[in-house]
Amino acid sequence: MIRTKLSGHQLQSKGARLRENDKHTEALRYLTLALVVYQKEKKYRGIVDTLKDRCLTWKHLFLLTKDRVYAILAQKDAEAMLEISEKYELEDKFHTSYFRLGEVAMLFENYLPAVKYYQKAIKYYAGPLAEKGDYRYHLGEALYRNGQKEKGKATMLAGLREIQKGVNEVNPFLIHVWESGCYLRLADLLKDDEPNEARKYLELAREIANKDPELVIRRRQIEELAKSFIK
Repeated sequence: MIRTKLSGHQLQSKGARLRENDKHTEALRYLTLALVVYQKEKKYRGIVDTLKDRCLTWKHLFLLTKDRVYAILAQKDAEAMLEISEKYELEDKFHTSYFRLGEVAMLFENYLPAVKYYQKAIKYYAGPLAEKGDYRYHLGEALYRNGQKEKGKATMLAGLREIQKGVNEVNPFLIHVWESGCYLRLADLLKDDEPNEARKYLELAREIANKDPELVIRRRQIEELAKSFIK
């Protein structure tokens, strides 16, 4: 049974750690309770941050199961993030709200709306360069899948350079997540058009993930993608 004496922040942190360990059902229990506790504490930034984590958890469940219900739940949490941020004038949360809306649009293969959401996320973003690079490479993927392949690839590589340039600004775990994620998406996008380059990016993603024991989800994703390279 979850201890309800924990603060909203403690519950949220516990849920986020469980998600990173691929324990999504348990993560949802903590994150949902964190929302209730944050509401009692009247900490609206905490609510938005927890919705961000829960949205990502729904996203992972959708990618694992292909059950559209999880994508719908992710969408509703992303919409709630933006609505709460606007209501309480939490302008520092606009960027992460638009970013999650972009991720959800990608789940539904709505690439043009995803491009617009990612562009808004970058517009409002004012944090470390490395995270901005994460936002930018997601924008590049949306552009690529929307048919703008050359511009999309260039944007992804620009985002990768920002991540690498800002390597000392944030926790190494986040750098590993973002850098390996960019390589992984490049490998997926290029596997048909540029298979040799795609394999190179897949191996770079694998090297990063294998060196960081915390990248549980990323290692699974890499091996799943690797199967599609076997003919």
